[in-house]
Amino acid sequence: MDAINKETELVYYKKLVLATLDYHEKTGFIKGEYLDQLKAQTEEHFTKSRLSKLKQWFKDLSEVFIEQLDFGFNDFLQEETGYDVNVFEAYFTRVDKIIARGKITTDNQFYDLKNAADLAVQSNLFDIKKTEQLNKLLFDYENKKQSRTKKPI
Repeated sequence: MDAINKETELVYYKKLVLATLDYHEKTGFIKGEYLDQLKAQTEEHFTKSRLSKLKQWFKDLSEVFIEQLDFGFNDFLQEETGYDVNVFEAYFTRVDKIIARGKITTDNQFYDLKNAADLAVQSNLFDIKKTEQLNKLLFDYENKKQSRTKKPI
């Protein structure tokens, strides 16, 4: 990656992280001195060109709003940053890729699919076939994980 693209991406993720922190404050999830510390750390990560850290922070800080399907969060990001961002598109793309692969390989993938399955139960977000696929993948992963942790007597 050349320096111009990295700098552009750094600015992009810094704005997204700061807007996400503002949304956390607005919704009452994070506030006060802790919020100020996170904003200062965001500026430090930006100054020190820690792009991967900013990307991870954006993902982690956004997760609660994605899980809740808080579409107001996406609107807020667009208004605050001026970026045409769709955090839900990335989430559902990840879910679709895992389903297409037919296998969960990490705990993060498991949590993404578990949240999607919960959403499917709460709403008619997915068709029956996709919901069944989600449940099968979750079941298989949990069984595989349990079989690895069981020790012979």
